[in-house]
Amino acid sequence: MPEADFKQFVTTWLPPLAGVGLIAMFISLASWQLDRAAQKEALVALFSDSAAPQRLSEIAIPQLFQPVLVSGEYLPERQVLIDNIINNGRVGYNVITPFKSEPAGEVLLVNRGWLAKETAGDSLPPIAVDTGRRTIAARVGRLPRVAVRPGAAFAETEGWPRVAVYPRLEDVASVTGFAIQPPVLLLSAAADDGFVRDWQPAQQGPMKHYGYAFQWSALALTVLVVLLWQLGKRVRNEHR
Repeated sequence: MPEADFKQFVTTWLPPLAGVGLIAMFISLASWQLDRAAQKEALVALFSDSAAPQRLSEIAIPQLFQPVLVSGEYLPERQVLIDNIINNGRVGYNVITPFKSEPAGEVLLVNRGWLAKETAGDSLPPIAVDTGRRTIAARVGRLPRVAVRPGAAFAETEGWPRVAVYPRLEDVASVTGFAIQPPVLLLSAAADDGFVRDWQPAQQGPMKHYGYAFQWSALALTVLVVLLWQLGKRVRNEHR
């Protein structure tokens, strides 16, 4: 291609092609945010569902926040305290207790709620729980998580309970020696042997995603207006 033709192509067609690409990208991002908002709304609706709990052993695929009943016994000798959990501006722990379920004998993790840190030194709060057989009411949940975890989940220490920073299931399985299975259970607020349990379906609701979708849509519209203005300007110049 001659240099003059190449320059004409660049000045004539490259800007609108780039603009069309930007519009497509912004629309795609807006659509993704709308999908995320719909997912958050579905979680909120499921969390607000007052349906009677089902036995976890009878559910083929448990849904997040679904109310369930599980029979078995706690295994309190190897509990985990998830550190740096904030509740009403205070720092504390989520108390994670292994639970041997019946009839399969699978070991699940039960989040028994939030417990404030002790103010004196490095002492850990008391989290004892009886080992007798029981049936607990809970919701299907997951361990607290962050996008990027700073360092290892567990420090190189011994003794129980162990303090962790945003561990995964496999991290807890490794230190406890239990073959832990999903899901994690969020202990019901009415159940015994729990701590502060103000479970929420999401830290940020669907409105955040609707806001992002509006921003991406506005950017797509802005680029479209600029492209149409440039096209109109070019047509007017050609007819002079």
